[in-house]
Amino acid sequence: MPLSSPPRFGGWLILALAPMVLAGCLRQAPADRPLVPQAFYQTAFPSTDTSDELDQVLSSLVRIRVSWNYETRIFDEATAPLEARLDLPESLMGASDTVQTEQTRAATAILLGHQDGRSIMVTAAHAVNLPDTIVQFYGDGRAVPGGLRRVRSVSILTHRADWVVGLPGLEPFQVLATDDVSDIAIIGVERGGDPLPPGTRPLPVPAGDPDRLSWGSFVYVLGFPAGYPMVTRGIVSDPAGIHTGAFVVDGLWNEGVSGGVILAIRGDGSGMEWVGMARAAAARTEPRLRPTEDALEDREPWEPYEGPLFLEEARHIQYGITLAIPMDAVQRFLDRHRSRLRAEGWTVPIP
Repeated sequence: MPLSSPPRFGGWLILALAPMVLAGCLRQAPADRPLVPQAFYQTAFPSTDTSDELDQVLSSLVRIRVSWNYETRIFDEATAPLEARLDLPESLMGASDTVQTEQTRAATAILLGHQDGRSIMVTAAHAVNLPDTIVQFYGDGRAVPGGLRRVRSVSILTHRADWVVGLPGLEPFQVLATDDVSDIAIIGVERGGDPLPPGTRPLPVPAGDPDRLSWGSFVYVLGFPAGYPMVTRGIVSDPAGIHTGAFVVDGLWNEGVSGGVILAIRGDGSGMEWVGMARAAAARTEPRLRPTEDALEDREPWEPYEGPLFLEEARHIQYGITLAIPMDAVQRFLDRHRSRLRAEGWTVPIP
C-alpha cells in the first residue's frame, strides 16, 4: 500500500510561525528596563548633524608660519674652542666652515578675542619658540667639570619672520607669552584698528572639562595640517594623563595641526565643548649624515660625493599616537598672564 502524502497544511504552519520567531528576535527591550548612564562626553559617533558647529569653529582658526635663518660655525676638533670660552668673541673666529640654513614651520592658532584692532590667539609653544643659539659638542655631549667640552658647532639665529595667514592676507604676529613645559603660547596681531575680516570670529564654543573625558570619548580635531583646513576625529585614551600630563588621542596628526582645537560632544547631545589643544604626534628620532644643499648643486645623481657631511636629527611621526594639551592647562596659562597682558593693551578673554 503506497504511503500517503504528508499533510499540506504542515508547510503553512512552518511559514506562519516564521514571522512570529523573527518578530520575537527583533522585539525591543521592555520600556521598564533601566537605561545605561550616559558618559559626560559622548563615546560614539554623533547621531545628529554637527556640520554647522564645525563650520563656526573653523572660522576661528588661522594658519601661522614661522621662518628663520641660522648661521652655523663648524670647528675642527683639534682647534675647537672650549665650552667655558664661548662667551669670548674671539672663540668663534677659528671656525673651519660657516653654513647658512633657512627653515619654515607651520601650525594652527585659535582666535580667542579681538578688541581695539588687536587679535589675541593661543597656539602650541613649540611652533613659535626658537633658541637664539644652538651649541653641539664633540664626544657624547655630556657635561664635563670645568666646562672642558670641545665645541663642534655653534648656530646663531640671524633672522626670523612670524606670520598669520588669512586675516585676510599675511599679518605679522608677536609672541606675548610662552611655556615650554605645558607647550602653550599666546600670540597677538595688531590690525591697526581694523575689524576682523568677514567670516572670522572668536572661538564660539565654551571651555569644557577634560577631567570628565573617559576611555573611548569621541573628539573632533580641527586645524591646518599641511596647510589645509581639515576636520578629523579621534578616540581618547589615558584620560587621566597619568604618564604624560595630557590625554592621548588616536587621530592622524600631520605637520601644521599643532595648536588646533579639540572638541568633545556633551553626553546629552546639547552641544560641543573645547576640551584641549593639539600638541604633537609621537615620533622617533634618528641621526643621519647629509651634505649641505649648496654642495649638491650642479651634481649628477650617479656621481660619488666626497665633500663634508653634517649630522642632523630626523624625526619620523608615529601616526595614531598623539598627545593633547588639556583645556584646564590652557586656562591656567591664560589666567597666569591675563593681568600683565591687559596692562600692555592686550585683552585675553575667559574661554
